[in-house]
Amino acid sequence: MTMSYKTEPWFALLQTACQNQQRQKVAEALGVSPPLLSQVLNGSGKYGTGEASTAKLAERVMHTFGRYECPHLTAENGAPHVITADECRVFSHRPAPIGSPRDMQHWQSCNACPHKAHTAPPVVREVKPRKARAADAGTEPGITDATTPATSPTEATHEAL
Repeated sequence: MTMSYKTEPWFALLQTACQNQQRQKVAEALGVSPPLLSQVLNGSGKYGTGEASTAKLAERVMHTFGRYECPHLTAENGAPHVITADECRVFSHRPAPIGSPRDMQHWQSCNACPHKAHTAPPVVREVKPRKARAADAGTEPGITDATTPATSPTEATHEAL
């Protein structure tokens, strides 16, 4: 069995997140199913055998729970300043602040920062409706055939009254 991903930094972040909150909540935050999360954490299924890649999950974990050394805050404070991915996202992916020169300097530094791409908000994908199954292809909504009554049971009850 190949589970080399268990030694990677993103996996440690994932384990810490799961220790601090329910797996269901962690899975929701990552946008994955709870069974997938369990398989990765337990090293079971295709993730345990190495058949499935953990690259996308690793990216999501770093994107959601990662920490970065902020170059602007480090230079400002004179000591390394580590912030969460969420904090980095809030600073770097907001509109230009016009009320404070200090905030404007920070925002400008964020636009030149190498971490900005890693903390980008997730891209919302268009939801595409599923294709009709072969069994449903012959019927259209609202059209009834000879075997289906034209009225629903509630309509028939109201007509009888």
